[in-house]
Amino acid sequence: MRNLTVFLLLLVFAALGWGLYWFVGAQATERGLAAWFDARRAEGWTATAATLDTNGFPNRFDTTFKTLELTDPETGVGWSAPWFQILSLSYRPTEVIAVWPEEQELRLPRETLGVDATRMIGSLALGVTPALPLQRLVIEGEAADLASSRGWTAAVAAAQVALRESPTEADAPVYDLAVSLTDFAPDSAELARLRDLVGLPEVIETLTAELTVTFDKGWDITAIEDRRPQPRAIEITALTARWGDLALAGTGQIAVDETGIGTGEMALEATNWRDIVALAEASGALPANRAPLVRGALETLASLAGDPERLDVPLRFSRGFVLIGPVPLGAAPRFVLP
Repeated sequence: MRNLTVFLLLLVFAALGWGLYWFVGAQATERGLAAWFDARRAEGWTATAATLDTNGFPNRFDTTFKTLELTDPETGVGWSAPWFQILSLSYRPTEVIAVWPEEQELRLPRETLGVDATRMIGSLALGVTPALPLQRLVIEGEAADLASSRGWTAAVAAAQVALRESPTEADAPVYDLAVSLTDFAPDSAELARLRDLVGLPEVIETLTAELTVTFDKGWDITAIEDRRPQPRAIEITALTARWGDLALAGTGQIAVDETGIGTGEMALEATNWRDIVALAEASGALPANRAPLVRGALETLASLAGDPERLDVPLRFSRGFVLIGPVPLGAAPRFVLP
């Protein structure tokens, strides 16, 4: 009987101790988040939440924000949502699940995006230092619709973005990045015209990319507070796209300077490449005065390879332009995160 009494007392004390741990942890979570909002407002941000509550006793710290608004005036990037959740196990608080609402708004320097998704959820593994370095991230979305203030819309059946810190001896931080889109349907009057030009379907069946990216700083809490890490080297280990009868696959390496201009080369394999050239010309990406020269050069390359419908060609990035051999196709995109 005495042993049973001691056991019950120990059980009660353990329950009380765990309850105290959860209560202190929940209060610390809310105070830390509230202090972060205060610090952002002191820097001139718009940083508000109507309510901030942590629940989930006894095994979880589940924090819910209501009527969330964040805007960084320096970069012009902002985000608002009716609610947002950060979920974690109370005994593993640096492994986090983030849950987004069905509707939210993302403001970028030149446009605003409305996002409507049936499901959008992410999992994060963070380091235990105050900077909360990102070790692993996966974000998944289903049945998502985008609407831009610039007039275009897009829909995607399924999307996934994965980022993982890569073990390396390099001085700069390196991450493995994977992106996949399934049944991607961008929509605009201009795109509809281009689709009709070569008889393409409305939906791009697949878009995938696997990259290893070296950034100028690591991904941690300062990526929100200060500025986004910027790419300095991009290794494209796999890039694929299929849109009707058009197919692309590529690999390559690109070095990026401080202005976002890339220098490097990409080996591209294109099926039904003539339609791709026609699209590039019709969209203005390939200037009309250069189109005959590019088309003739590609015809020669395809005939030398033995399959006139399939083309293996190196794309070069140099001085802000994309080139096939010595022939410029047009301006290259800048590799800059807002």
